[in-house]
Amino acid sequence: MTRLGAPLQALTDVFRNPDLGRLQLSWAGVSFAMWAFAIALGVFAFDAAGAAAVGLAGMARVLPGAFAAPFAGVLGDRHPRRSVLIGSTLAVTLVLALAALAVAAGAPAWSVFALAGLFTVVFSAYIPAEAALLPQLASTPQELSAANVAHSVMDSVGFLGGSILTGVLLAFTSVQAVFATSAIAAAGSLLAVATIRADSRPDYAGGVDAGGVIRQTAVGFRALLADPPLRLLGGCLTLLAFVEAAVDVLMVIVALDLLGLADASVGYMNAAWGVGALLAGAVLAVLINRGHLVACLVVGSLLTGAAAALPGVWPAVLAAYAAWFGVGFGYTLVEVAANTLLQRLGDDEVLARTRGSLETARLVAMALGSAAVAALVALFGIREAVLAIAAVLPLLVALRWSRLRAYEMGAPVAERHFNLLRADSIFAPLPLATLERLTHDLVELEAEAGRELITQGDFGDRFYLIDAGRVEVIEDGVRCAEEGPGESFGEIALLRGEPRTATVRALEPTRLLALDRERFIAAVTGHGRAAQVADGVIEGRLGQDRDPTSAASAPGQSSGSSGGASR
Repeated sequence: MTRLGAPLQALTDVFRNPDLGRLQLSWAGVSFAMWAFAIALGVFAFDAAGAAAVGLAGMARVLPGAFAAPFAGVLGDRHPRRSVLIGSTLAVTLVLALAALAVAAGAPAWSVFALAGLFTVVFSAYIPAEAALLPQLASTPQELSAANVAHSVMDSVGFLGGSILTGVLLAFTSVQAVFATSAIAAAGSLLAVATIRADSRPDYAGGVDAGGVIRQTAVGFRALLADPPLRLLGGCLTLLAFVEAAVDVLMVIVALDLLGLADASVGYMNAAWGVGALLAGAVLAVLINRGHLVACLVVGSLLTGAAAALPGVWPAVLAAYAAWFGVGFGYTLVEVAANTLLQRLGDDEVLARTRGSLETARLVAMALGSAAVAALVALFGIREAVLAIAAVLPLLVALRWSRLRAYEMGAPVAERHFNLLRADSIFAPLPLATLERLTHDLVELEAEAGRELITQGDFGDRFYLIDAGRVEVIEDGVRCAEEGPGESFGEIALLRGEPRTATVRALEPTRLLALDRERFIAAVTGHGRAAQVADGVIEGRLGQDRDPTSAASAPGQSSGSSGGASR
């Protein structure tokens, strides 16, 4: 297979995972609804009160969601994420239908702006729940990367379709027709998420998440602020949102004021952005498959800035279309790379709350971006405002390049080894980036039948996962358990600093994956939930060892939450 064929095949494989495919289709629908609604809202505002109202409408649309997003993130961590998606898409459908009815009835502009704010409130639950569900549905980091590329493609399809259809509808019908069409698209998304298999949230012990909604909401902000990689990536996505909102407003002003074009041109210029974003998906499929996430982020930032500056330098129709094409291309590179890095580095336990908190920052940034354009245009003029907004992302990467470079992910991991680690209860709570690193650290071992893998009383230097074959566990000369593929042993001596509590011997030719003491201890003890789970596993197994009936367990019967009587 060619170098290009492999990543494109990985992209195709996303839709061979039925649940991932349905999630992508749902996003295409809500993307269509969101962008068609936003474009038509901007035109509605301009027709109602001129250029200043476009920025006001943008603020009215995003600010309420900024307050709702952290609370919505709690829903995605405390409840099944599919259920949250169903509730959000249902509410979005109803709000869009009401907006269509309001415009058709000639309701005041402020009431339509209020419905735009309500749209963002109910939609705020979708983004963190979807971002947190995506890693759960992906079977490997490579599939997660491919799913994020597919997510970008679906976003572009929705954006492009929404932009073109909005342009056509605005040319031949009305704003309310666009709003009604958006409601139909949202209803399609509701059907897609309703067919995803039901998920559930882990029930951890220890009361770490005890407390009211405010305390649980604060967890997402703490995760973003306390973790340097998440803080930097969150900052990138926040500034990207600022630029996105500013460019959205500038697009309307450049088209209708600077260039004097018809209303429909706003939809067509958005379509140019969508085409650029679609083409960026092909580049992302190649670069992300090779682990070049940070390179995507940096190149995308520079390209977005250069393209956004074009109408300020050359105020012509061709330049405007070329600019939005380039912005769509570069914006997509930055968004997909930063989101993928965030999903890999963040904890599943708080990922929805982290994304909810980030959504607040994003929406505030969008509101500020909309307001900034109005202020810059009033103070300096349209062309100068364009150049000022274009400088934001290039300045970010120039200042933070050395730090960003440290977060490059590197080569893909072996799928089977990764899934063996992820399926073990001790490792399950770890962030994907940690699991990736540990997968690279695994050492393959082959053991013939009868070989002692660990010996009771010896010093513990490795943790073992069974890839194939079977072993027996012998304590004080008594055979007490048998373990097979997917089960593990060796953690007690490593975590408790004690000699091996039993002997483990291969019953048949056995293939093992070994992780050395230092890497195992650093990964498990460095993560609160993993350490908690490991302590529970150890206590359960030591308790079983004290139970005289445990020696009579049937061969292969699991005796711990991560499988087998580990030593």
